[in-house]
Amino acid sequence: MMSATTSDISGLSGVVGAQPDAFAGPATPSSTTAKAFIARSGWLAGEGRRLDAAAYSSGGLAARDRIIKGAQPWQRLDQVARTFYEARFARTYVSDPARSVPYLTGSDMLLADLQGLRRLAIKKTDHLSKLLVQEGWTLLSRSGTIGRTVFVRGEMRGMVASDDVIRIAPHAQVTMPGYLFAYLTSAPAQAMIRQRTYGSVIQHIEPHHIADLPVPLPDRAMQERIHGLVAGAARARTEAACLLDEAAAYFDGLAGPMPSVHDHARAVGLVRRSELGLRLDAFHHVGYAAEGRLRGEPLGAIAKVFVPGRMKLIHADKGAAFYTGVDIYQNRPTPTKWIARWLPGFKELEVEAGAILMQVDGQRYGLMGRPVYAGSSLQGAAVSWHMARIQTTQAARIYTFARSEAGRRAIVRQSFGTSVPSITAQLLAQVEVPTLPDDLTNKAKRALELRERADADEERAIREVEAWLNS
Repeated sequence: MMSATTSDISGLSGVVGAQPDAFAGPATPSSTTAKAFIARSGWLAGEGRRLDAAAYSSGGLAARDRIIKGAQPWQRLDQVARTFYEARFARTYVSDPARSVPYLTGSDMLLADLQGLRRLAIKKTDHLSKLLVQEGWTLLSRSGTIGRTVFVRGEMRGMVASDDVIRIAPHAQVTMPGYLFAYLTSAPAQAMIRQRTYGSVIQHIEPHHIADLPVPLPDRAMQERIHGLVAGAARARTEAACLLDEAAAYFDGLAGPMPSVHDHARAVGLVRRSELGLRLDAFHHVGYAAEGRLRGEPLGAIAKVFVPGRMKLIHADKGAAFYTGVDIYQNRPTPTKWIARWLPGFKELEVEAGAILMQVDGQRYGLMGRPVYAGSSLQGAAVSWHMARIQTTQAARIYTFARSEAGRRAIVRQSFGTSVPSITAQLLAQVEVPTLPDDLTNKAKRALELRERADADEERAIREVEAWLNS
């Protein structure tokens, strides 16, 4: 058995599980290595004698005690915001933007680049107006990975969220929207949210489970400062998306009409024997993928392209943060684990700021071929071997090309395989990238700078809230 993790051990009930420090920031793998801890009897009474250790091990109850007993004024979450989600509804997907709206799942809402979203038919979706998210809300995932948050920004206006997403609409007269988002994303609030989850295989949480979540209310000046950082980051991300859309549209214009709507669309065509090369798969030559083919410089001529080799990963408490090929696409990517830097081949996994990362394994309709710009926050981190590294001085041009529909099709065209298609570094380097006019190149550069500034400002807001809570 382990000793209690708090200095005050009055009213202890028994040994039920492991308890990390709720105010220590994002959890690390080492925070789950302990097997036992002593819980207060008052905690069990307050939780209806719930006996699963996980309800007490997240640090949520310790965080709640500290806020409720602290000097700061606070109110319940249901007093400062409306917390709800809509009922399940029938979904009919279409591809025509004029007849549909983008659809956000609990994982889609976290994406830094809201591209490739499925679209719901407007006429086939009942009560559509109730399903739309509103700017300034905080969205919170309620199943799977519980508690992931996103601040609804301008580019998300007019999008529909699934029933797996809790909407938190703040009462502006009580709390500022940006402050509420930063608080709900902070370590203590996340610990309290995780503490209320239920389920074993797929975890869930309901709005009434977090209705009594204590929300500390600092003075208006601090709330406005935090809100300014979060809202400013939201505006920057929306502006960046508009600039990137404008630049990507240039490449799509070069390609012209692309009538195939998905990679399995039926297509018929003739190919010269001299153009076959070593590829005999029709997908490479006609239809969906071939429609995006453009002429330009080979990617390998303007960038260094490589894919790391696979290796066994070894955990290290003070090692490098490791991100999967899914994590890295999120607004605030969360590392899956921390790995030893002395591993043979680690340097291949390590990321340099300014590089472009690209998924080269997976389904053609999924993340394959989609780019990620590695900002300064990823410097020195390790990223999955399923992501190609593209190191270049022309990041804006390459990123925008890969982000365009024509560019993505040209990249996916190089894939091979049936069950899980792949793209090698050599095949990726053969993709031809047209030049981008200077004015659009400058807009794309500004967009990448705006995104990096937005990431820094949002992180600063969250850390400020945590510092205030710890003061």
